[in-house]
Amino acid sequence: MFMRDPIRRFKTAAGRVLAAALAGTLAWGPVPVHAETGEALPLQSVNAEEIGKTKQSLYADIFDQVFYEEGVQFLRLRDLARKITFTKPEAWNVNIYEEVPDSLFFTNRHGRKSLSAAELKEGPKGPAPARGKWTVIRGKGEGVNTGFFVRDSAGNDFLLKFDPIDYPEMSTAAEAVSSRIFHAAGYNVPAYHLVKFNLEDLEVAPDARYYDDTGFEKPLTKDKVEELLLFVARNTDDSFRASASSLLKGKIKGPFHIDGHRKNDPNDSVPHRFLREIRAIRVFCSWVDYYDMRTGNTLDVVETVGGKEVLKHYVIDYSSTLGSAGYDPKPPQFGHEYLFDFGEFFKSVFALGFWKKPWQKRWDENDRTVTDPSLGYFDNRYFHPGKWKNQIPYHAFKDLTASDGYWAAKIVMSFTDEDIAALVQTAEFSDGEAGRLLTKLLTERRDLIGKYWFGKSTPADRFVIKREAGGVRVEGTDLVSHYRLDPAPRAYRYAVHGSSLKGESSGPSVLLQDSALAGLPETFVLCLQSRNAEGKWAKPVELTLQKDAAEGLKLTRIRRKP
Repeated sequence: MFMRDPIRRFKTAAGRVLAAALAGTLAWGPVPVHAETGEALPLQSVNAEEIGKTKQSLYADIFDQVFYEEGVQFLRLRDLARKITFTKPEAWNVNIYEEVPDSLFFTNRHGRKSLSAAELKEGPKGPAPARGKWTVIRGKGEGVNTGFFVRDSAGNDFLLKFDPIDYPEMSTAAEAVSSRIFHAAGYNVPAYHLVKFNLEDLEVAPDARYYDDTGFEKPLTKDKVEELLLFVARNTDDSFRASASSLLKGKIKGPFHIDGHRKNDPNDSVPHRFLREIRAIRVFCSWVDYYDMRTGNTLDVVETVGGKEVLKHYVIDYSSTLGSAGYDPKPPQFGHEYLFDFGEFFKSVFALGFWKKPWQKRWDENDRTVTDPSLGYFDNRYFHPGKWKNQIPYHAFKDLTASDGYWAAKIVMSFTDEDIAALVQTAEFSDGEAGRLLTKLLTERRDLIGKYWFGKSTPADRFVIKREAGGVRVEGTDLVSHYRLDPAPRAYRYAVHGSSLKGESSGPSVLLQDSALAGLPETFVLCLQSRNAEGKWAKPVELTLQKDAAEGLKLTRIRRKP
């Protein structure tokens, strides 16, 4: 191993001992991957009737997470130990290669095999509303922007949502682009389509109902629909533009908890705060500024997968992404502070007004105006991937580790400039300049995310092993250099655990001579560590290698040091 500061080493060891002593007996059930193969465990059928229907309003979520959880966490020995020792729990569901197996939450897509431009633009599979008359069947019960449910001429149901009257294309464009980004990344997402229609294309079902501003349920008439549409943006030809999201088939069971889990679902045995794909939602949200990511914007649906009835988990509602807050452009503090951010509050109080927050600087530098109404308020000034916040402080997002962020950043960086341009085309902006600007902003933000999270760990990946004359070479790809995120070269050093074998190299490539291999055990650990231009050593990556008669060595495990 590499030499470390002895005091720091002692603190780290003592912290782990204390954390283990306080939290060891409080651990949850088994890790949801096979102990030997590291792949996902087989799915088990669920009894749909035994799965209760959940409901979580924004106000209940705020109370639970902002007030109750923020206070109660100091009474849990496990959480208290981690705060004292400044440690975070590692994700429980990664396989032996530090990857996340496919699950009912996540399916590896673009990060594993690049989707074509056509596949990216198509997004989740689902029929678009059929031509002909659409029947309004009920009003939208939640949310702040106008919307209602319709049934098309083919009998398919959709939720229509509209743009604010002063910001045409803003909310619907955000939903079109961000939903496809989340789908390509790997999450379960309903199908979203941009549609255009006229008032005469709508008819209203006799039993249609809606909730008015006072919360009372009332009949939804054609006159009321016309009145609601007075407050939404229109196209230049006086038609309406809307985002039409397909209603999911199956038995709807309400939202899933971002931190907890369903105790009566055999496929959901681990609290979600320990699942890498749930923690990593924070990274993908930071990319598209999905500030409104919360329990209420998730959905569980009983569906048939592989011949079994299972509970599938969705992330929904993307109208408050990019520069949109759904009803208006995103307020300048969104993404910089929680809805109730006690830390930021006390910093402001003690600063006595002499300290200007980053979002305040950003707002002033933008002359307190929104540059493009169709984009809302979205730029990269003072964007910090590690400090980005959604509105509610869930444990899962706060527990995001460097390894979790690294995994998510690899997926974010898998989107090429051309991929992002193709995704932005689905916004169908009437002004081409808006599309070019959004493509530029998403590309810049992608690179900021990659540079930050790759910098938290040794950015060596995609390892290959090949036989060479006199030895075996273990070679990886430096992702920072590969994506041209930093022109300065990184130096590397390596060491074999339990051995005196060590050295330096200009990249993540190590030639292990046959003479040296002969003195190593059948299975050993090779540790790689990178140093940036400032001379700072990153956290190492450990490769478990096994001697193999054919290739010389076989990679059996990758682990990024916490």
